[in-house]
Amino acid sequence: MQAQASTVVAPRSFKPATVLITLTAMAVVAVGAIALTQTGKTIAASATLGPADSGSAVVLEVGGELTITLPANPSTGYSWVVTALSPALLTQIGEPEFSAESNLIGAGGTMTFRFQGTAAGQDSLQLDYLRTWEDTEPLDTYSVTVNVR
Repeated sequence: MQAQASTVVAPRSFKPATVLITLTAMAVVAVGAIALTQTGKTIAASATLGPADSGSAVVLEVGGELTITLPANPSTGYSWVVTALSPALLTQIGEPEFSAESNLIGAGGTMTFRFQGTAAGQDSLQLDYLRTWEDTEPLDTYSVTVNVR
């Protein structure tokens, strides 16, 4: 009978600095994943919100664009108006745009607002659906918390 030679592999040794760097990198990734899970939103270069998103929160990059589209019918005298906006945080891009659902006179449609994140911070953005010449409560209110990072 012939004896078989066995090979013993010595365990690989790691330098303490390599282990520390690896563990630090893993911790940074884990904290980032937890932070995104806690906010429930990912940081986006752009975001589009609609009526169902009222009361929610959105995380936006600095320089990112936020678009909000809401149902409206300006022929009734009602329109969406921005009533709370932090100019240090968001800048409205242009005027709101109305898009009618049909060519019929008095047809409803949607109003679209666009905003750009200008600086890091968090604040509420609010739009009210009202007749600007009346001194009454708005017919509807839309609000969203915007966190620009």
